[in-house]
Amino acid sequence: MKKHVGLYFLIFSFFIGVIFVLLVYSGLWDKFITGMKSISWWAWFLYLVLAFYITLTLHELGHFFAFYFQKIKLRAIYLTIFVFYKTKKGWRFTIKPKLWILFGGLVVPDLEPIEDEKSYDDVSKKFSKALITAPIVTVVVLGVTILTFILSYILSTNPNWIGFITLFTFYVSLLSALYIYTFKLSNEMFYGDFVAYKKMNTDLVFRFVQLNQYLSFGLNKKDHIPFMWEKSRTLIKENNIKRNAFHSALLMTYLEGVIYEGMKPDLDIELKLKKLHVSSYAKVEYGLIAIYDLCLYYYTIGKIDQAYHLLDRIERSQGKKISERIKTYFNKKTKHVMHITYDYEFLENKENYPSEQSWIFEPIMDIYEDMETLHKPLPFKPYLSLVYLEKEDEEIKKSDSSL
Repeated sequence: MKKHVGLYFLIFSFFIGVIFVLLVYSGLWDKFITGMKSISWWAWFLYLVLAFYITLTLHELGHFFAFYFQKIKLRAIYLTIFVFYKTKKGWRFTIKPKLWILFGGLVVPDLEPIEDEKSYDDVSKKFSKALITAPIVTVVVLGVTILTFILSYILSTNPNWIGFITLFTFYVSLLSALYIYTFKLSNEMFYGDFVAYKKMNTDLVFRFVQLNQYLSFGLNKKDHIPFMWEKSRTLIKENNIKRNAFHSALLMTYLEGVIYEGMKPDLDIELKLKKLHVSSYAKVEYGLIAIYDLCLYYYTIGKIDQAYHLLDRIERSQGKKISERIKTYFNKKTKHVMHITYDYEFLENKENYPSEQSWIFEPIMDIYEDMETLHKPLPFKPYLSLVYLEKEDEEIKKSDSSL
């Protein structure tokens, strides 16, 4: 391909020249120049902000109305720093300047409690459709904007409108191209709409974690726990546990069901838990949190020696890239609820709670709501160690006989 770069450049230049001549000959170039001259310097920034919020709002409304028309209630819609959210008393509005870090939007459905497999599959399909609707809206908005731009140049003689639609179309095209690019991106913590849509339909663990997370934002949070815990148990039994964020979240759902909800542990899953590579999990944040839960799980089911041994291994193999705030909090919290050391003062101070990304959802949930439950010491379990005294008894007898 490098051999033909020069040829490609000549062909491209030829077509640009032809297009330019046609624009000049038809008078459209004069419209363009006159229109651009009519734009004030401050309008360049204003039109960019306008294009950004129009494209972003229409994209998020694509998600919003996809849920709405499928009869799924809505909990919130985020448009950068502007948040419209629903409470039990109705809809509210707030401004959160810190949300600029998202540089985007978010729609949160208010899912009804899922209590059986049929409703689980039904909600999954609706969620999947809502994911793909917004990218379609983005493409349609781009197409409509370009069509309006073309018609304006053909039909309008107003230089102010020509200038506006030219610059606006440029910004919409640029932003839409950026959005479409991000739809295809993904990492362990972020999934673009195209990737999320595909995984929602093909990855059972991803589907479970997504639905379970959004259920936690609902106004009726607790009713879904029995079914979703049972679902987590089934998925863990049917799949190999991988060391990634979604499998760790699945694992934590199962472990916390046993720890805090009194669910009965599964013996088949016990075998899988023993095979977890603790050192590998302790190297990343989500893995570290999961195996701290595993400590509490062992303590809860009475395997105190395994809980203590695992805690010791975690302390010796934590990843250096994990923030000290995370390490300190989960270490103190785990030791506290296992009755090793008591840190009431530390744990009662909200400043020590590692909210991380949770602050994003402050308008729709109290991120400190479960602190009392999470910090309450578990029922005390004695740590017993058997000591064999037979050899010592024989030595005492020998010493007595020698006397």
